[in-house]
Amino acid sequence: MNRIFIAPTTLQDSEPLEYIEAASFGGYDGVGLRVHRSPGLPFHPVVGNAALIREMKRAIADSDLEVLDLYSFYLEPNTDVTSFAPALELGAEFGAKYATVMGNDTDWSRQRDNFAHVCDLAKHFGLICSVEFAVIRPLATLPQTVRLIGEAGRNAVICIDPLHVARSGASPADVKALDPKLVPYAQISDGFLEPGEPNPALFGKLGLGRRAMPGEGTLPLRELMAALPRGIPLSVELPIALAPAGTSPRDWAKITLERTHRFLEH
Repeated sequence: MNRIFIAPTTLQDSEPLEYIEAASFGGYDGVGLRVHRSPGLPFHPVVGNAALIREMKRAIADSDLEVLDLYSFYLEPNTDVTSFAPALELGAEFGAKYATVMGNDTDWSRQRDNFAHVCDLAKHFGLICSVEFAVIRPLATLPQTVRLIGEAGRNAVICIDPLHVARSGASPADVKALDPKLVPYAQISDGFLEPGEPNPALFGKLGLGRRAMPGEGTLPLRELMAALPRGIPLSVELPIALAPAGTSPRDWAKITLERTHRFLEH
């Protein structure tokens, strides 16, 4: 049985305490926490807010939730890796295991070197870097990600997102061929390929893509789930924008978990 976590992008507009309460109400086993700003996404600062941190820790403990991963650390041309330290330290205090890293730099050498530094910094706080590739960024494919981890030679794993896997042209067989140690958890959502995808010529230039409830898109989701190491934690990434107007964060958390369980059980 997979333990199911909720990704911050599922309720990206919710403030931290509302998000934690919704995850608990929905019945999730745990949460990912957004503790560092991601370009273009809503952000509710936590670092440095002692009162909020205390309340969050209390809410997580009272709800018996586990913190899985931290969002998100972007490797960009002007990245100062040391600026990640406060968020990584705080995430470790929350009990997180992984720090999600995105490759958003077209200079491979600089991106690799910055990644190695992030891995070292994360290790200092007892965290492992989890690399998420996506066709919307320069680090767009599974082979690139394997290469990045190999060249950096650091403590890192791969965050498998079904939509990004399909849009990049990777297959469930490609995922199954990975060393299981590289895939200690994964995301789960369905979605749709745009006309002409996968399109390597547009990697790094594409939009976010369309997600859907598990089983309601066109991705080979069952095959991909079967290719993952058995029983690993799964993180649900289903933005509330998919919900009918007026759906509350609490209700969306409950709906997404129920629909995910339903898919996995059939």
